[in-house]
Amino acid sequence: MTRFTLSIFILLFAVIYAGCIFTGPKVIWSENLAIQANSKDGKMHDDNIYTAGESSPLISDRKDKNSVEEADKYTHATLSWVQTQKIEKIVIKSDEGQLEFFEALYADDEGNWKSLRSVRDNLKTAYSINMLGKPIMTKAIRLKIPRRWDSRRVGGQKRRTRGETGAPQGTSKKIREIEVYHSIAPEPEMPSTEE
Repeated sequence: MTRFTLSIFILLFAVIYAGCIFTGPKVIWSENLAIQANSKDGKMHDDNIYTAGESSPLISDRKDKNSVEEADKYTHATLSWVQTQKIEKIVIKSDEGQLEFFEALYADDEGNWKSLRSVRDNLKTAYSINMLGKPIMTKAIRLKIPRRWDSRRVGGQKRRTRGETGAPQGTSKKIREIEVYHSIAPEPEMPSTEE
């Protein structure tokens, strides 16, 4: 009897909760802001899923030891705008296995890179970062992608590409599309004047 009561209670809670979700306000997203951005490879944000851009070497203005080591370990894809943008959603599309690990970053007011999300074991072809209600204001976003990583797909071995000489190559990752959005407030409903 207790299991039956518990099952009915859980089912009733699920139905009520689902009803609340479906009747909530609908989010209206802006046009893709990434189309207006600048980058080293425009194919990764041209709003065409059939083209693919490539990440580029991570080159820092600083020449200290940590910056050089980071440049050896990572490639990046950076989008920048002339004016500050309000960003609430980022969608990254790639072929399977290209972006298994990456970190999404944004530039703060001083130009320092702050982490949005660190992604591990991503096997999806489209990954969404949703910041609805907690927007960021920035002039640049970056995907920092490791050149090699411990892959879940190949039994934990290091994944890397080797050239004919056996030396590791500086590989870049293919990115199909980066999309950036902010939410638009829905227009208030006007009361009807009909009687």
